[in-house]
Amino acid sequence: MKVIQDTETSLILEDRPWLIGVLVIVMALMFLYGGMTVIASGGLFTGLMLTLLGTGVPLLIGALMVRRVRLTFERGAGKVTRTSRSVFGLTQASYPLDRVAEARVGVKSDSDGTTYRTELHLRDPDQTVPFTTYYTSGSRPGQMAEAVNDWLGLRGGPVGPGTTGGYR
Repeated sequence: MKVIQDTETSLILEDRPWLIGVLVIVMALMFLYGGMTVIASGGLFTGLMLTLLGTGVPLLIGALMVRRVRLTFERGAGKVTRTSRSVFGLTQASYPLDRVAEARVGVKSDSDGTTYRTELHLRDPDQTVPFTTYYTSGSRPGQMAEAVNDWLGLRGGPVGPGTTGGYR
């Protein structure tokens, strides 16, 4: 997650989960190598199953999980647009800029710990638009919420972890 552009007229935030994509590809290549090794040593059926399932499953999971998400705030057009790209295509949703009440940090706690994500809170009617579909550790969600609130000119209490305060 990072700020791509921050001007008086527009703010663009983007999330490119390249690390997850690279890990999925490495996992698929490891299974491919293992399957080829088993085939070379005479285990044709086992090697084919290892190659097909061990390569196919990580690539399918990667195709379903890896999405490039962009939030574009435009003062001139008076709208905010959330664009999501994956191997399955593009989805886009636009909202009037005056519906954006604030950006917040969504928090999810479980037995593994606490994770966060940036969320836009819209009014009239109340609606929450997540920046990403997943929660993550670290301070980036708070920094992104702070960047949005700063661009919108909102002031208040802290939005969550990773912020310097000044926002709600």
